[in-house]
Amino acid sequence: MGVQTLDRPDASISYWVDGPRDAPTVLFLHGAALDHRAWDRQVSVLVDRYRVVTVDLRNHGESTASAPFRFDDAVDDVVALLDVLRSRRLALVGLSLGGNIAQEVVHRVPERVDALVVADATDNRARRGVVQRAVALAAVRGLALYPHWLFLRAAARVTAQDHAARRYVREATASMSQRDAVRVLMSLLTGALHPDPGYQLPVPTLLVHGDRDRIGDIAASSRRWARRQRDVELVVIPSASHLSNLDAPHAFNAALTAFLERFLPSDTPSDRPTTTSTRSTGRSRIRWRDRLRSITRRLRALSGPGAPPAASGRS
Repeated sequence: MGVQTLDRPDASISYWVDGPRDAPTVLFLHGAALDHRAWDRQVSVLVDRYRVVTVDLRNHGESTASAPFRFDDAVDDVVALLDVLRSRRLALVGLSLGGNIAQEVVHRVPERVDALVVADATDNRARRGVVQRAVALAAVRGLALYPHWLFLRAAARVTAQDHAARRYVREATASMSQRDAVRVLMSLLTGALHPDPGYQLPVPTLLVHGDRDRIGDIAASSRRWARRQRDVELVVIPSASHLSNLDAPHAFNAALTAFLERFLPSDTPSDRPTTTSTRSTGRSRIRWRDRLRSITRRLRALSGPGAPPAASGRS
């Protein structure tokens, strides 16, 4: 899987494509200050059956830009990448910042996307109070005052629980200046959030977050989000923090593959065993909910006694 380059007017975007050329495409978008490697554990599971695409957002990883990160520019880059990929069927999977970008892509070009997965990210269209917004902005600005070593340590500890995941977060974040990392987070708060409580996501959507995600209002608002939206389901990953795909990859992959098999089925058989049942494109929405409930029961069992329960569907 060699790197490819998308030339933009003010940036060079690096991306990677693997899997069967004619299979449905799954495009992964990583979180702030990370890179395409954040999705390695998911790519390895899907690559036999899907055309898998990972990308370094502008100002991240191997991608470059001549100006500081702007949320809208990153969204434009992803839309331009869709033009290059020319996929007949496409799912967007975004985590944290990537989840906010994926939402905005669907808002702008809904006809280009067949399914959406938003992991550990806030609802772009939710209504937020003035005080809530001011507190969030002040908290992010305060990160610029941290000593660099403390900034890296805090970034790892607040986003991940798994030791290998924390090492990756420190390494990836260290490749970006602290000033630039804070700019990315500020751009998310100022560029992604546009209150519109009446907006309905136009594609089937899976919301995922770790049961120990303490960043922003993600955990608190996800249930309200799932209740408010049609065709949206929620899965809470046990024993996982903000980077639920890294803290609990097996549980995350179970939810992801079940969703994709339902809404973006692949005709390519897999030689690898999966944690989900065989796909069936004719299953009803009730059967789909039953599958999610079954998954969350298994996740609850994995979490052990005394752990917060996993949730699924509208509650």
